[in-house]
Amino acid sequence: MSNNDVFDYEDNLPDYRRLAREIGQRAAANRPLVVHDGYAFWKLTEAGTGALAWLAFTRPSARSTLDRRKVWTLIPHLQEFLANWFVTVDHELTNHSQWIHTNIDIYEARGLALEVPQPSIDDIKRITRPEAVLTLDDIDRHTVAKVLGRATAQALKARQTQRRR
Repeated sequence: MSNNDVFDYEDNLPDYRRLAREIGQRAAANRPLVVHDGYAFWKLTEAGTGALAWLAFTRPSARSTLDRRKVWTLIPHLQEFLANWFVTVDHELTNHSQWIHTNIDIYEARGLALEVPQPSIDDIKRITRPEAVLTLDDIDRHTVAKVLGRATAQALKARQTQRRR
C-alpha cells in the first residue's frame, strides 16, 4: 500500500443515528415515569439537531382528563409555565414528532430552567391562539416558584437581569 492510497473508512457504512434515537425513545417510553409532587418534567430537544427547545411538565395524576393531557412549557422571561397546545399535540404523537420528549427528574428540570431558550415571538403568539386540543380558556399558567421552587425562580430572575445588561 502506497501513501497515495486513501481509504474512506466511513464509506458505505450505514448511518445508525436515527436507529439509535428510536431505540432510545422506546427505552425511555418503557421506563417508569418520574413524578415529583404530581408533576412529570420533560426535556424537549429538537429531533433533528438535539438542541434544547423546551422545558415542560405534565400532571399525569390530575383530576380532569384535559389536565392529564396538557403540557405546560416554560416561558423564561415571564417566569411561568403556559399550557402549550402544539407541544401537547406533539407529546401525544408516537412517530414523526418535532421534539424528543425525555422524562427527567426535578433536579435536572431546575438546572435546565436556566438553560432553556427564550421562545420566539411567533411561538408565544401560537401558544395564545390554540388550534387543537385546548381552547383559549384552557391556557392556564403556573409560576416557576410554584413548580420548581423559589430558589430556581430567583436564579432565573438573576439570569434575566444579567442578559439585559
